[in-house]
Amino acid sequence: MKNGQGQPIAILGGMGPDASARLYQQIINLARSEYHAQANHDYPEVIIHSIPVPDFISDTRKKSVAENMLIERVKQLSKLPISCFGIACNTVHILLPELQRITNIPFIDLPDEVARLVKLNNHHRVGLLATPITITTGLYQNALSEEGIEVVTPTDTNIKRLGNVVKKIVSGDIVSSREEALAVAESIKKQNITALILGCTELPLVFPKHYYLPVFDSLTVLAKVLLKRYYMKEEK
Repeated sequence: MKNGQGQPIAILGGMGPDASARLYQQIINLARSEYHAQANHDYPEVIIHSIPVPDFISDTRKKSVAENMLIERVKQLSKLPISCFGIACNTVHILLPELQRITNIPFIDLPDEVARLVKLNNHHRVGLLATPITITTGLYQNALSEEGIEVVTPTDTNIKRLGNVVKKIVSGDIVSSREEALAVAESIKKQNITALILGCTELPLVFPKHYYLPVFDSLTVLAKVLLKRYYMKEEK
């Protein structure tokens, strides 16, 4: 362990806020379990910028406003001695090229990281649950295709349903969100998939810890990659 000597990691959060809070808790838990953090100085230095961007998932007309807000925050944070950026939202990765263009500090590409982990675990056909924009822009399909992995996505009706699920989670409606998310998962589980990707950082807030299939939680993947960057140590 680096004993607090790593450069800070920065997280663009607030999209939504509960996912960002869970990410930070995951970082703390994993610092203890995988890097044996015990004293205060053992934990990573983390800068979380919770940014209340407009909901461009539901209304794509707001995308440019959200993009400008994020660009300004990245410029501000880039003045600090940060080792890397993480984005606590998969959908915002559609703006990753624009955000990376304005800073020399590297961003974690979450779909790429998840795809590598799926391949490492020898899965060749997986299901994807994500927001409508994440699915229609092919963020995960492209990353997984590069690794030779086939992706099964929900029907158009269920993709819209997932969009509503995410909005409910952000508003704090957990119970009905869980039921709907599981219903969509069941619909694609029947299509000969061997694993499921939660390609939206809100979904782990309502998805059960134990499921019939292996589940790749993108939020946990992000926490692990950020910690590896901070401690400069390969994952076990």
